[in-house]
Amino acid sequence: MKNLTLLILASVFLFSCNSDKEETPPTNLPEVSEIATYRITFQGTWSTSSHPTDYPSNSHFSGVIGMTHSIDTSIVTTGDIASEGIKVMAETGGKTPLTNEINDIIEKGNANLLISESGLSTGSDNIIFEIEVNKNFPYLSLFSMIAPSPDWYVTINKFNLYDDEEWVESITIQPMHLDAGTDSGTTFTSPNTPTTPQEVISQITNAPLGNGEMVTPSVATFTIERIK
Repeated sequence: MKNLTLLILASVFLFSCNSDKEETPPTNLPEVSEIATYRITFQGTWSTSSHPTDYPSNSHFSGVIGMTHSIDTSIVTTGDIASEGIKVMAETGGKTPLTNEINDIIEKGNANLLISESGLSTGSDNIIFEIEVNKNFPYLSLFSMIAPSPDWYVTINKFNLYDDEEWVESITIQPMHLDAGTDSGTTFTSPNTPTTPQEVISQITNAPLGNGEMVTPSVATFTIERIK
């Protein structure tokens, strides 16, 4: 009987040890970095061959402006009334009002980084810049005026760089082509014609850039590559 008791106790002990061993989580899984560094290439693809209708000889894109931010915020987009910052950026390429709006968002704790870079001197030029992204502010929004134009611009709106608990490694994005709804001009070089009352931001669909439904091909791309 004594031997049977010892055997039972030994079995319970071994079972307990095996159970503990099975429940121990693996310790060799790599940790996801809190911060990632990205190289962004803003490439113009706007030319006489891609968009021949009324192609302007001085085609270019204004200086890039944007931010990295949380899911809780965004800059106005389709269906919204353009802010003063979007209006000025879309009509003139000016950055100051939109910079102030982004800095206000940063001060409220909903964005982390103001992005302000140069533009493209021609419709087929490119620039390359780097940004550092925090896991708490993984969303990317960028803006640049299509110039010359009444109030048209390209944008990446709220793109998540930290998706499904992993950093995005590489992607090329065709931006949205938007009309700010602040100027009623219909050609690249239309005289200033303020829209009254102001209309909502909408997708560009009509000529000279659109085909009646959308802008295709895109006038630009953003290639985002993780480098660290």
